[in-house]
Amino acid sequence: MRVLFYFVHPAKFHLFKATVNHLKAEGHQVDILITGRDILEELVQKEGWEYTKIFPNGRKMKGVHIWISAGVYMLLTIWKLFWFTWGKKYNLFVSDDLVTFVGRMKGIPSFFVTDDDLKGVPESVILVASAKYVFAPNVCDMGKYNSKKLGYDGYKSLAHLHPNRFTPDYTKVPDELKSTGEDYFFIRTVSATSTHDVGKRGIGDDLLRKIVKVLEPHGRVVLNSEREVAPDMKKYLLDFDKMDVAHIFAYAKVFISDSTTMCAEAAVLGVPALECDDWFNDFKQYEELSGRYKLLQGFSPDDFDGIKAKLDELLSMEDLSSEFQKRREHLLSEKDDVSAFIIWLIENYPNCIKEYFDDSVKVLKQFKQ
Repeated sequence: MRVLFYFVHPAKFHLFKATVNHLKAEGHQVDILITGRDILEELVQKEGWEYTKIFPNGRKMKGVHIWISAGVYMLLTIWKLFWFTWGKKYNLFVSDDLVTFVGRMKGIPSFFVTDDDLKGVPESVILVASAKYVFAPNVCDMGKYNSKKLGYDGYKSLAHLHPNRFTPDYTKVPDELKSTGEDYFFIRTVSATSTHDVGKRGIGDDLLRKIVKVLEPHGRVVLNSEREVAPDMKKYLLDFDKMDVAHIFAYAKVFISDSTTMCAEAAVLGVPALECDDWFNDFKQYEELSGRYKLLQGFSPDDFDGIKAKLDELLSMEDLSSEFQKRREHLLSEKDDVSAFIIWLIENYPNCIKEYFDDSVKVLKQFKQ
């Protein structure tokens, strides 16, 4: 079997790391395409994969409106993907990007991978429509395309953070965090430069300062940021191996971010998580993580009073860690080993599709704890 994976975001590297390694170990031919974004290339290199980078400088045009940039790079991406795959025989394309459109043009089936509701990221409709199937959590709503959804019980973060795939390792926590023995708080801020982020806010420097002021009397504040932060906030930045980030925030007392992906990652590890942005309520996975499992709480950037009240509540809990680990166990008891499900789908494609749609509950049962 020959499969093409196209990654445009570090989160998808983590989502498919176990799958790619398994497929390679089983002798399947796996081609990997990436864009030059964030730490994505560094992650792929450290995993030892061969890859092709089709946009060395990423897919953003400086000095032009984000929608113009997106339109130009949409055409460039289709052209580059078309020529990269020219003359090659693939069984399957897997991505959250335009390779699904190219697959439709070439008659090659594709899995579009997402954990967003379609209404939350409406510009992805061309990708959903052109994909053969959509790989998404059962909780996600794909609108009229739900009929092609290969749903599962879980979230993309469980592909690499399920107990079958990940065990927190305290030796990977930087020495400067361990040396004093004090609690630490992990704050992650993102750049919010995607098309679905236009006009929306995350954690700005003013809010960041207020949050730090609340936390600092209770332990060390660790800041990790995609964007440039204010000079007075730079002293909280911590340099560490990006491959170890999950190990580091797994031992944090509280995790705070404007990254939906990383808040979900912290939540499934049983770390109390606060998401502070304008988009947290756009996605149904938030409803589960906050309502059913009570591992995550979202706030508008304007609601500092709410953020402070929640932090005060968490900091006053004597059994904070053990309580959130109990909530995590509740979650895990109902969720799938997502990587195992992905591997099953790919290795048994296309015969597995009928089996799945005939009785998805029976199929998914084998991937639960």
